[in-house]
Parts: sequence; C-alpha cells; structure tokens
Amino acid sequence: MPRSHLQPSSRNPFRLEGGQTLPLVALLLTGLLGVSALVIDAGNLYQQRQAVQAAADAAALAGATQLTAGWAPAQTAANQTYAKNGLASDTVAISQTTDLTGGDSVTVTASRAAPTFLARIFGITSGTVHATARATVESYTSYTSTGNVLPFGVMKGNYTLGQSYTIYGDGSSSNNGGLSLDISSGGGCSAANGANDLRHTIDGSDPACPLSVGDIVDTKPGDNTGPVAQGLNSRITTWKPFDQTVQVTANGQYTLLDPSSPQLVLIPVVLNTSGGTSWPNGSSQVQIVGFAWFVITGCGDPSIQGNCKNSDGKYVNGTFVGLSDSGTSGSTGAWSPQTGSASAVRLTQ
Repeated sequence: MPRSHLQPSSRNPFRLEGGQTLPLVALLLTGLLGVSALVIDAGNLYQQRQAVQAAADAAALAGATQLTAGWAPAQTAANQTYAKNGLASDTVAISQTTDLTGGDSVTVTASRAAPTFLARIFGITSGTVHATARATVESYTSYTSTGNVLPFGVMKGNYTLGQSYTIYGDGSSSNNGGLSLDISSGGGCSAANGANDLRHTIDGSDPACPLSVGDIVDTKPGDNTGPVAQGLNSRITTWKPFDQTVQVTANGQYTLLDPSSPQLVLIPVVLNTSGGTSWPNGSSQVQIVGFAWFVITGCGDPSIQGNCKNSDGKYVNGTFVGLSDSGTSGSTGAWSPQTGSASAVRLTQ
C-alpha cells in the first residue's frame, strides 16, 4: 500500500506570530526612542533656559545698581556680568527701560541655541531658549530701623557722595543737626525723652521707630556732645578704616565690604517745614524727604579716627556713600536720586 502523506490543514501559527512581532518591536523601539529623545532633550533645554535666565537676572541687577552713575556705567556692568555667567555664543540685548519712573530699569533679553542629543536622529540638531530680566532701582520711602538709623538729619542737597562730611550733633551747623526720633518700646513707639534716649538711639539699644518719607520729626537742639560721643563709643567698639567698610567703584558708586559694620548708618535727608534747606534754630521740626548711607570714621578733628571724647561728640565725621541693596529693610518707591542716596535694586520682571 502506498505510504500515506499527512497534509497540514493550516500554516504554522508560531511562524506567523514571529513574522508579525518584528515590525511591532521595531515600531515600539522607535516610539520609545522618540519619547526618550523628548525627555532627555526637553530636560536639557529646560536647564539651558534656566542658565540663560540666571545670567540675565544677574546682568540686569548689576546694571541697575550702576544706574545712579549713568546709563553708560550701567550698560557696561550688565554686559560684563552677563559675560561672566553666560556663554560667548549667546545673543544678548541690554536696554534702559522704565518701571516706576523714566529710565529706572535695565532690561536684558538673551537667547541661546542649545544642541540636542537623541533628537538628532529625527533631524533636530538644536533648540533655542529665551529669557528676559528687568531690574529696577528704587528709592527708600520708609525704613524699618534695626539700630542703623541715627538721630541726625542732613539737608537735601547739602552733601556730596564720596566727600568727607561733618555732622554736628548739637545742631550748630546751618545744614544738619540732631533729631529727636521716636524709639521702639514694648512692640510700639514712644517719644524720645532727653539725653539718655538720644545716646541709646545712637548706640542701637533703643532703635528708632520706622521712618517714612513725609514724616515730620522734632529736632534735638542743645549741647548733646556727651551723649553723642558716649553713644558712638558704645556702638563702635572696633573702629575700622573707611576702605574696610566700603569700596568705591570706577563709577563713583560703592560696594559694601562689611554689611554688619556698626560704622555704616542711615541718615534721614530732610527739609525744613517751609521746604527750605536751612536747619531751623532752636526747637523745631523738619520733614523727611529721603535717606542716605553714611560711614562714620571718627569724632572731633576729621584727621583723627577712633574713639570719641565727650568734647568731640559735636563733630561726627564720615562720608556719604551711594549704595544699593535688596530693599529688605523697608519699603521702596519711585527712584528719586535728588532726595537721597539710599536705594534698593530688585527684579521687576
């Protein structure tokens, strides 16, 4: 009998499934590669964008701190700072802009072509990231004293930044004198009373209450030389040279070297109640129109630095300096360079 032959009724199912699996695997691998490219390259673009933003922020802040010296120094400072923090290949534009008052801000716009990695497989070799930062210089409109505000006032326009200046503690000058500032007491404020409160406001043990532009404050006439000298000697136990507290920049502004220095104080800038710049005689009042940073260098003879003798308290010597800080110790408003040198710089975009 002839040998019988078994005929398969259908094709091998395992061979069919194997043929379908290969393209499915390839498709899945392509999708996985695409997702990986998206995750890795998107993460890289995010990091690059953060780096550009940080460089723009730093450049805007550096530029704004120099606006008080003029636009050219501000632009130079912004460019130099971006160059230190960004990449040479970045595209950067720096402009003087306005926030609260004309020309009070520096705006930095920057972009960077960031290379891709896995996305190159799909023909995408780079992505562009952008950042914008604006920093604004603002004048102090109020200041929360932490012992830094001294009970002296100086008439608006009667001092020059960077030049030695003598504040008369007894009010004998025509453009500055002593103030009787309310002092912090029990969570509130109380009126200063006599020589002891004056001395303690100077040494910081009884800080002045918060002061604001527009406040009317009493003057402190009379012979205050003893309390002034005693207050300063208690306040400043280690006297340092001027250039160890601040350092002047090429543009006439200052960099703060010792933020905790007791020699760095804030002086209210004032006008008399008639709006004039002559210190009033006797017991009177003046109006605060701004604030100015002052570095105390000594008492008595301006050539002598260090401890004050009681007879020297009549002459408090130092230098007004242009400083900009972060504005964390008070409120700020529209930049008003003519009413004081104390300003704050902050990012406003």
